Amino acid sequence: MKPRPSIYIPELESHIDTDLVFKPNPVFAEMETYAKEKNIPIVTAATGAVMSHLVSLLRPKQILELGTGLGYSTLWMAVGSPNSKFVTIDRHEEQASLLEDYAKKMGIFDQIHVKRVTASVMDYLEKEKLEWSESDLFFVDCDKITYPEIFRILWKEANPGSYFLFDNMLWHGRVLAPDPKKPSDLAVMALWNEVKSQVSGYTLYPVGDGLLFFQKDKK
Repeated sequence: MKPRPSIYIPELESHIDTDLVFKPNPVFAEMETYAKEKNIPIVTAATGAVMSHLVSLLRPKQILELGTGLGYSTLWMAVGSPNSKFVTIDRHEEQASLLEDYAKKMGIFDQIHVKRVTASVMDYLEKEKLEWSESDLFFVDCDKITYPEIFRILWKEANPGSYFLFDNMLWHGRVLAPDPKKPSDLAVMALWNEVKSQVSGYTLYPVGDGLLFFQKDKK
């Protein structure tokens, strides 16, 4: 597997994640090593730190995460807001179940509130609306071709004042010259168009592969 293309000049991103990001628990570095060895995509350490900081300020009651991975981003957010309830969705049970193992290694397993669901993201959104619609922060980091549809579903059903985070919004720099033949490129650009046309304000954090943050207007 080719190394993930970075939006930064050579070696800068690895320097940021290795030497400049404060990691509140050494297990995060262990997870990064495992993800690299097994070719499991996870957010960067810098992205995780930004997310942890954001939720520490917002203190959401319930966070819905679409795309568990191995629980790296879940645990960054849980460290930032340990009183929040998390519902995290992924179809890969064996991989996602590592979240519990790493939480135990960190010594926070009994202190955080995480419900892990094994399911297709789209199936879950269709069948479990009563559970996820009460979330007040949504983090989306799953199959990019589903991004526009996920936005439309969540944006319609989320409560006013809810917060949203979408990862990979710079898509390895391909937003500069998207390939019209690649569905993932088209999907990321389509989401940008949706956000620009419907969201009153948003912030792009240029960490990792681009972290997009916005809020649904309060009534």
